[in-house]
Formats: sequence, C-alpha cells, structure tokens
Amino acid sequence: MRLGTSFAQQQAVESIQERQSQLLRAQEQVATGRRINSPSDDPVSAAEAERLRSRESRLAVELRTLSHARHLLSGAESALGDATSVLGAMRETLLAASNGAVDPADRGHYATQLREMREQLLSVANRSDGLGGFVFGGQGGVVPPIDAAGTAYAPLAGTQTLGQEVASPVTLDGRENFTAIRTPAGTESIFARLDAAVAALREPALAQTDLAATLRGVLDSIDRATDRLSTTRTVVGERLRGLDAHEQALQNGSIEAQSRLSSLVDLDFARGVSALVQHQTSYEAALKSYAQVARLSLFDYV
Repeated sequence: MRLGTSFAQQQAVESIQERQSQLLRAQEQVATGRRINSPSDDPVSAAEAERLRSRESRLAVELRTLSHARHLLSGAESALGDATSVLGAMRETLLAASNGAVDPADRGHYATQLREMREQLLSVANRSDGLGGFVFGGQGGVVPPIDAAGTAYAPLAGTQTLGQEVASPVTLDGRENFTAIRTPAGTESIFARLDAAVAALREPALAQTDLAATLRGVLDSIDRATDRLSTTRTVVGERLRGLDAHEQALQNGSIEAQSRLSSLVDLDFARGVSALVQHQTSYEAALKSYAQVARLSLFDYV
C-alpha cells in the first residue's frame, strides 16, 4: 500500500506540474495577445513566422527606397518642366528678335533677355536634387554637372538607379539633354547655340538677313532641345507610373505577409480566454486530487 500511495502521489504531482505549465502558458498568451511567445510553443509556425518577419523587413526597406526614388523622379519631372518653360520663353524672344523692323537698341534688349534666360536654363540644368546630388547628374558627382560655358559635362553620362527588386533610374543625363543634343550633323550644346544668338544680336554691323538666318538656326536648336526634354519627361512619367505599380505590389505583399503572420502568432481571444478558464479548472482539480492522495495512509485501511 505504501508503494501504491507513493506512486499515486508522484502522478498527482506530475499532473499538477503539467496543469500549472498549461495554465501559465494560457495566462501568457492572454496577457500578450500572442499564441506563440517562444519557438517551443509551435516550432513549425514559429519558423514560418520568422520567415514572414524577414520578408516584412525587406518589403519595408524596398518601400523606403521606392519613396526615395519617387522624390528624386518628381524633382526631375519638375526640373524638366521648368527647362521646357524657359526654352519656350526663349523661342518667343527669338521670334520677336527676328522681326525685320527691330532696331539696334531692340537687338541689345533681346540679347540681354536671352542672356538672362540662358542663365536660368543653366541653373535648372545644374539643379540640386536636395539629397546631395544633381537632377541631371548622370552617374553622379560632387560638382554641378555643366560648366559655366555650357559645353562641358562633368559626370559620366548615364543614370543612377535605386531599388532592389526593381531598379529604377532616378537621375537624368544632362549631356544628352543639354550639352550634346543630337542633330543630323552631330551633337550640339543648347547653351553654345544661345550664346551664338546673343553674339549675333550684339553685333551692330550684322545685316538683318544674316541675323535672321542665325536666329532661325538657333530656333531650330531650341526646338530640338525642347523635343529632347519632352521625350525625357515622358520617360520620367513612365518611371513614376512604374514606381506606383511596384509600390502597390509591395503594399499588397506586405498586407498578405502581415495577415499570414497574424494568423500564425496572434491569439484568438475568445479561444484563449476559454482555454485559460479550462486550464484553471484543470489545475484546481489536480490540486484537489493531490490533496486527497496526500491524505492516504495505512491508517485509512485499518
């Protein structure tokens, strides 16, 4: 009988410990709102949850990078619009200066206007992106990409890209947009062509027919530059739309990952509270059972 009583007591103690462990786990789950608080709670689900957290981290980094890329491309789109507006104003000025009734004083006035617009255009071409680089900075550099003469392009031609899953070009090539615009005869700098117009307007001895011919040539260059900027602006618009689509895909992926992670680790409170009550009842029953076993002795059978 002693052996039987000892065995019963051992079983009762083990039952109490098991019920207590279950109760503590249920209490922790309700307190934290999480079904899985340690890998041992559910090793398979815990491993999948960790993979989902890693995925979420990568998505968050990609979304931040995408936001950075959008900022740069939006600045580029704005700069392209400003450059196009300046070229449009130049075109109007050149057309006015080509009028045969323009006198030398008017020529000087138009030359001054064109010179000021030329500096405005150079300022746009060397605009900072607000993040330490330049909108038309090609593959990058620490100095403004286009020199004062408007003929030398400092950075390597091309673009810089941002993004891991989808790499998007975020800078523009100032060489192809300003200093080396393609023409049937080769390439030309829009700034050099504007300088030619200013010089012609400031040459009092230049005949009106020769002046008109020079200005027509510069007008053609402005039209080519405007077309080049328009093409680039279209490309930037497509890149921005691509970023929007990629952002939507990333957000959908993030929502799916969060939903799956929640289903793995979050606690169903109704079930959790029910389980807590059940384990509390089982624990109390185990304590009562042990109390009954502990009172057993040989005297109970005498």
